[in-house]
Amino acid sequence: MKKGTGKFTMGRWVTILSLALIVLIAGCGSNNNGNNAQGASGSASSSPAASGSASASPSDVPALPADVKKRGKLVVGVKVDYPPLGYLDEKGKNAGYEIGVVKKMAQYAFGDENAVEFVAVNATNRIPYLESKKIDFIAATLGVTEERKKQLDFSTNFFDGGAVTVVKKGSDIKQIPDLAGKKVIVIKGSTGSTYLEENVPTAEQIKIESNADALRALKDGRADAMFHDAVLMSEFVKTSTDYTIVGEQVAFAPMAIGVRKNEPEMLAFVNGALEQMRKEDYFKTLIEEYLPQAGDLDPMKMIPRP
Repeated sequence: MKKGTGKFTMGRWVTILSLALIVLIAGCGSNNNGNNAQGASGSASSSPAASGSASASPSDVPALPADVKKRGKLVVGVKVDYPPLGYLDEKGKNAGYEIGVVKKMAQYAFGDENAVEFVAVNATNRIPYLESKKIDFIAATLGVTEERKKQLDFSTNFFDGGAVTVVKKGSDIKQIPDLAGKKVIVIKGSTGSTYLEENVPTAEQIKIESNADALRALKDGRADAMFHDAVLMSEFVKTSTDYTIVGEQVAFAPMAIGVRKNEPEMLAFVNGALEQMRKEDYFKTLIEEYLPQAGDLDPMKMIPRP
């Protein structure tokens, strides 16, 4: 996505989501370590505010683990179907807010923002990929939950978001309690799905792994509603004008980077890099690039600031 273009036309949605589906299918079916990745050096689109220089990493950003430093690049699990946070642009290259964060980390570590290999993951396989060491860490719309803390270590938060309900205009669903007894599309393994299980247990969840398939199912009329991330759904209703967001935003889950347990050096690097970005107000730069608007949401309230 070119700088300054925050809106997604329907044609761009079709292109992005079609590419996303292809990459996710390839990614989930591959067993080799990162060979299913979308992009290595030079394969990701340029992030905003890239320095273009090979400057040394800031002194207050801790060093990477020795084996990763020797490899010469980061290998990171990211979303490819989640605009504007992580997606494939019209050229099939990784783009989005989280992609910009990871590329800045690569710049700190190696003096080159392209020293990163992006591996396409989804809500179901991202933690298994981390545990099996196919990736160094997860930067894939990962909400912080107590259950996930048992599986991995979280960085400090770098984005806050919640879930909303999307229905076709004219629906009798007006609030979250109205989802009781209704068919509701959710993303398998998402915080939204967990929220419904706990708060609206009679909702009939239709659990789908990818956003592309989930949005297609909604448009095909397979459910009465979709309950999912507020940012993504706000972008969706901008172009799919026969749908609307109803009720309040709930299931707030700060997003963070996921790191394997017992890897203190990697966690220290990630946290140090995120803190450096906060000091530089780099998250604001990314938000201005990728999320200038999100329905009634104020994107500047979703990010750490100096």
